[in-house]
Amino acid sequence: MGMIVSAKLVMALLVSLLILIGLNAITICIPLTVAQPSGACPAASSSPPIIQNFNFSPKELILDNVSTQIELVTQVADEGNDIESIEVVFSSPSENQSIGAFMNSTNLLSGDARNGSYCTNLSFSPTSEEGAWTLDHMMVCDIAGDCKKINASSAEMLGFPANMQIARRAEPGNMTSSQVSQASRDRVSALHLGLDSNELRGWASTDKRFFAQRKIIINSVFNRPSICWP
Repeated sequence: MGMIVSAKLVMALLVSLLILIGLNAITICIPLTVAQPSGACPAASSSPPIIQNFNFSPKELILDNVSTQIELVTQVADEGNDIESIEVVFSSPSENQSIGAFMNSTNLLSGDARNGSYCTNLSFSPTSEEGAWTLDHMMVCDIAGDCKKINASSAEMLGFPANMQIARRAEPGNMTSSQVSQASRDRVSALHLGLDSNELRGWASTDKRFFAQRKIIINSVFNRPSICWP
């Protein structure tokens, strides 16, 4: 009977020892098992796109009764992902108006989706505000969701243009104050020389001012008697 109890006790001790060894082995192997995949599958790193160049032309617009366009051109690149979208927005002097353009792969002018040149047109309507329009922002995003955004100040620091001037074409019946002032001076000059003031009407709003003044001199010299002849 004593022999049987001793055998059972030895068996129990052996089982306990095996369980303890097994637990220690699991404890040692778990960190190794977890650590190995981390080296095999490193965490993916991404960076935002790079705006290499940005330009537009013309930088001075004269608005008429129809929409007027400027051409936008930009060069962007991304180290690890394709470019998905490019957004460019300009704001008016009062910031009450804004006009934007959107570019994607359909606007790719040269290069590829990871380093390419894009081009599009930006339209200004006849009701667009006059004055200096400023780049509100330009934002470039890749397919991973990483974006690069710049405003007027950061664009100028990179050497890119950020302002454009918009004016409205003066109608013939709506002369500016400077044009009216010049027309008045031309009229007074004509009266002093005894010429027909109607002959000079309309010249103040054209590019023929030099020829008008030359004609006044010629008429005054050759078509009128001189007082100072000897």
